[in-house]
Amino acid sequence: MSLIAFLGAIELGLIYGFVALGVYLSFRILNFPDLT
Repeated sequence: MSLIAFLGAIELGLIYGFVALGVYLSFRILNFPDLT
């Protein structure tokens, strides 16, 4: 595994982590059970 691929995987992981954290916090603050 090359260094560029490794850094790309870390970057993708951080992006998905921030997205998941944002969704989780918005659900906690707004108390939405779901999006429907």
